[in-house]
Amino acid sequence: MDLGQYRFIPEQGCLQHMESGENKLLTRSELLVLTQLIENPGITLSKHELSCGDSDAPLISESAVVKAIFTIRHTLGEPAASCIHTVPKEGYQFVPLGQSESAPVKGEGKRLTPKFVRSMQILSVVAVLVVSIPLLYQTLSHHYQTPPLSTSIQEVHNDFGQMIEVEIVTSSQSNIKAMQKYADFLTNHFSSCVYSPWKKVKLALSHDQQMLNITMFGAGKSHDIRNMKISDFRATPEFINPSWLKQVSICE
Repeated sequence: MDLGQYRFIPEQGCLQHMESGENKLLTRSELLVLTQLIENPGITLSKHELSCGDSDAPLISESAVVKAIFTIRHTLGEPAASCIHTVPKEGYQFVPLGQSESAPVKGEGKRLTPKFVRSMQILSVVAVLVVSIPLLYQTLSHHYQTPPLSTSIQEVHNDFGQMIEVEIVTSSQSNIKAMQKYADFLTNHFSSCVYSPWKKVKLALSHDQQMLNITMFGAGKSHDIRNMKISDFRATPEFINPSWLKQVSICE
């Protein structure tokens, strides 16, 4: 199987460079993951399925699956690395080079198109405006000068050496303290991620403090965006907790 500048030789457990003939030996995890993806083109495989292979029980951990995907992409380089797609909350999918983007592929419709990405960027701006407009209206009605947007940025590094920025965006200084605990939750969780496709995360709290908007911006060439809105109408809302972080697979 040819993958860009490499040829995958499963029986030897290696990637062979097409020009130099040099063999890049794959680890047990990388060989297991890559073999399954190539044998099931166009099919989304979960991390659990990739960790089991043909066995009923996992042969490797799900963290090892994520690390293997990252290493394989890094080794292949573009454009071959783009053959391995991430399907949010579901798993990974192999789409051979040259396949038409319009061809029906299971899970492919869930990938973010450039048009959708632009729409999400606009929605992110709108979300920030929704947070600031009520305060702006209240301030102008009392003939006060509108305060500027305040931001607080934290940087976190994971075991792979990736840096992720967690930014608080608010039109009220008092909201920064209320939102800081949610930013701390995210930074602590991102630091334990084996690998994350995100390079920046923005937090915005609604004026009534009953909705938290989380927008994550991708680190790759596809510039993926993931947007989540969390509502909590209790007197003391709790938008982010360990159970929620595990449920939404925030590292992916």
